[in-house]
Amino acid sequence: MKSTPVTLVTGAAVLALALTGCSSDDEGASGDGKDAKATTRTVTDATGAKVKVPDTPKRVVTLHYAATQPVIDLGFDLVGQGAFEEGIIPEDQVAAAEKVPVVAQQEPKLEDIAALEPDLIFAPNVYDEETTAALKDIAPVYTFTLRGGDRAKWTQRTEEVADALGVPEKADELQTAFAERQKGIAEKYADVIKGRTVGVVGSYEENNFYAWGEKNMQGSLLVPLGFTYSKQESDIVKDQKEPEATLSNEKLESAVGDADVLFLDSNLRGEVNAFMKNVQATSLYKQLPAVKAGHVYVGGKNTVAGYTDANYTLDRVEDALKNLQAK
Repeated sequence: MKSTPVTLVTGAAVLALALTGCSSDDEGASGDGKDAKATTRTVTDATGAKVKVPDTPKRVVTLHYAATQPVIDLGFDLVGQGAFEEGIIPEDQVAAAEKVPVVAQQEPKLEDIAALEPDLIFAPNVYDEETTAALKDIAPVYTFTLRGGDRAKWTQRTEEVADALGVPEKADELQTAFAERQKGIAEKYADVIKGRTVGVVGSYEENNFYAWGEKNMQGSLLVPLGFTYSKQESDIVKDQKEPEATLSNEKLESAVGDADVLFLDSNLRGEVNAFMKNVQATSLYKQLPAVKAGHVYVGGKNTVAGYTDANYTLDRVEDALKNLQAK
């Protein structure tokens, strides 16, 4: 799957672009000592490292979209961000996103980050020690979960970010509201969902598709609604470190042949990418039971960064359920 950093910023966010502000030393102290209120807290990041962070961060930089969306979901502004791709951001929020300087592509731009004088940097757990050390010379660095065994726990990532920002209660509020929405959908469409087996696929390279097991992000969105997750899909990725895998198109039937409803990875416009369109053009795809039954729907981003992505997926699931209900 692709790993190019992207980002999402809400239209309601007030984007702090002024280059004034307090810089942080490598111990994580915020401010220059002139402001008695500029105190710090010690938190533990995803790697187990202790990090001194400002009590109230004012100049936040994220180096990957997977942290950017939680930061914005939690009501904080950004002074710097990772690169984003067209279609990832809702159309009415693009103009606001483009005003935030991009300071990371595959690797962080250290000089650009330093120029923003951040007081907190969110870095994914994919950088080497040298890169992380260079970032720590600029400001406190909180390393969050992007890859690894906990990758699928997207709610945990929001909790990590909330802890660093000092607002754990806001993460709890987001989770409570989301769980209530899932419960409402499960109850409203119980007669449509009962007995339905669901699969989720995407594609990020030629002649292959991407499969996601029940223990991955989409499972956490769909299973609580009452769907049965494709056993074939979960089984075909069960030996992977992360419950997902790139597979040859020839394995479509053995991966999601037991699904009678199929959701496709899409952007936040409900559009699938060119690779997925190529998969859809194959006879192997067209022979899938869900495809032949007309039970294929776009499902939003399979790589869930935060609650904006997750709620967009639930929007698309509700659209699908209304369609199935009408059949």
